[in-house]
Amino acid sequence: MFSFSKRLNDISISRKLYFTVGIMALLVTVELCTLWFSVSTLSSVRSFVAAEGLWSKAEKDAVLYLRMYAYSHNEKDYQAFKKFLEVSKGDKQTRAELQKKHPDLEKARRGFLQGKNHPADVDGMINLLQRFQKTYYLNKAFSIWADADPMIERLERIGDTLHTQIVTFGPRQAYMEEALGEMTYINQRLTTMEDGFSATLGEGARWLENLVRKVLLMLSLTIGTTSILITISVSNKIEEGISAINEAALEFSLGRLTRRARVYSKDEIGALAVAFNQMADKLEASILALREKEQHLQKEQERAEASEKVKRLFLMNMSHELRTPMNAILGFAHLLEDATVSKEQKDYIKFQILAAEELLNILNDILDFSKIESGNVVLEAMPFNLHQMIDELSAEMLPRAAGKDIHFQIYVDHNVPEVLLGDAKRLWQVLYNLLANAFKFTTRGRVGISIQVVDDQQHHLELEFSVTDTGVGVAEDVKEKIFESFEQAESGPERRFGGAGLGLSIVKQLVELQGGKVHVNSQQGRGSEFYFRLSFLKLKGGQLPEQVEEIDLPQREILSPKDGRVRVLVVDDNPMNRLMVNKMLQKKGFEAEEAENGKVALNKFNSSHFDMVLMDLQMPEMDGYEATRQIRALADDKRNVPIIAITAHTIQGERERCLAIGMNEFISKPFKPDELFEKMGELLK
Repeated sequence: MFSFSKRLNDISISRKLYFTVGIMALLVTVELCTLWFSVSTLSSVRSFVAAEGLWSKAEKDAVLYLRMYAYSHNEKDYQAFKKFLEVSKGDKQTRAELQKKHPDLEKARRGFLQGKNHPADVDGMINLLQRFQKTYYLNKAFSIWADADPMIERLERIGDTLHTQIVTFGPRQAYMEEALGEMTYINQRLTTMEDGFSATLGEGARWLENLVRKVLLMLSLTIGTTSILITISVSNKIEEGISAINEAALEFSLGRLTRRARVYSKDEIGALAVAFNQMADKLEASILALREKEQHLQKEQERAEASEKVKRLFLMNMSHELRTPMNAILGFAHLLEDATVSKEQKDYIKFQILAAEELLNILNDILDFSKIESGNVVLEAMPFNLHQMIDELSAEMLPRAAGKDIHFQIYVDHNVPEVLLGDAKRLWQVLYNLLANAFKFTTRGRVGISIQVVDDQQHHLELEFSVTDTGVGVAEDVKEKIFESFEQAESGPERRFGGAGLGLSIVKQLVELQGGKVHVNSQQGRGSEFYFRLSFLKLKGGQLPEQVEEIDLPQREILSPKDGRVRVLVVDDNPMNRLMVNKMLQKKGFEAEEAENGKVALNKFNSSHFDMVLMDLQMPEMDGYEATRQIRALADDKRNVPIIAITAHTIQGERERCLAIGMNEFISKPFKPDELFEKMGELLK
């Protein structure tokens, strides 16, 4: 035993494992074979139970048809009686054959098949009889089965005699009564035997089941015990080397980079310890290098995060700070446009307004591009009038054709509903950018926009938008590049057209956000076509909700209510904006008073009467949000005075925030006078 243990310790770990697996595989194979044998045997017992059922049913049917024949004298009943007796004869043939010293297995198989047994069960039943014929339970069961043979033969004789009498001269009444009585007796005796046969088979099945359970339990214990003993024997011998490696690895993982594993032997464990030490040497050098790189990357990450934060704050502040003076520039320009008399002066003011609006569009493009790049664009599904949007776009684009020989064509499919559900703001941006590009790159010819229905379903429809021009076109090699940020079809000092190169990039990303894709067909020198498809939901009845209908009311000019002048409180921390709004209001017949922050506005609001408040949001001391909350918290009727937010703060969700705290409307700077007076008219009507 000691020699075997020593030999086992000296062999390689792979051979130890092979040996362990081999022993376990052998034991498992033995257990599986035993299990297979047990299942097959139990299945054969089940087959015998089924055979007993067939035999019992055949006997009952034979008695039944013989009784029927005794009364009906119908030859078919007699033949059915003989047919059911064949089942018992087949079982008897098999049993007799298997009791021989050298049985004919094919004859035994034919007997079981004659007994109506399933062909798949026959071989198992024969094997069971051969293996366990002398077992107490099977021997007892088959003895009962054999005792039934005389009864079957007696029943057959009664049937043959009865058949002879009926065929020859008709049965005698006395014999009929005697035969029926014997049939009843035989049936009762066979029923008793069948019950005994079934009960004995059940006892045998339970005995066999217990035997199988004990054998399997013993084999399982043997396998488990052997596995444990071999595992303990092998593991104890390699534990020392593994523990040394494990301890070294643990300390190494805790940062003790100089820790190494002790080498106890030259087998695989020893080789593993050597390999671990070599790996530790390399890891120590790599970790030290990675730490230096990590520190450098961490500094770079912190710098990038700080830069991103500064960028977000800068863009937010830039939006506010640029829109505020732009509001004053455009506002005073509109005032000058109405005040000037000279046509030359009017033209100058007109070009000033166009330049300011162009600058505002560039600013919006930069801010939108930043939002898209940072993933802050959220689509909003709101009802909108597509036909009205196209009319407004047309009004925006027509001044761009001034001084050019350009014909602007608009086609809207008559199947396009008046009202759709989608993100009107983003669709406007896409179409505006495409049309602006078309007018910019076209000096003569045609610019067109086409909207067609390509798929009309019950609840939604798909539209194809196409913007075409006869401008300079796009070269084949730059078609894909024009959708990239800061890219243009023309570059270098020979550029004929300006622009930041963001328009088409914004178009591409906004269309993709809405589930579409922009395509371009273009030939240099002959023009371009940009087209895309988007899906929209239909509104039931094709009508806008009430609040949207109100927004689309026609403009109305308000001078003053019938009972006196309308007093408006203008709240803004920028004196230029206050002056500009004040002048606009005075020109329309309003009486305006100014406040430089929310605190001053509250004092004036409480001490005087106002019909409306125009409220900036970002102000020192008290902002527009808090001022609005305090006005809405008043106890008297003043809390219901309409408040319109006028702000350069145009980040996502700002309008909803203003409406949620009690403001009635929202206008972003810079705004047009007509926009302000339209919303004021809606609130004062």
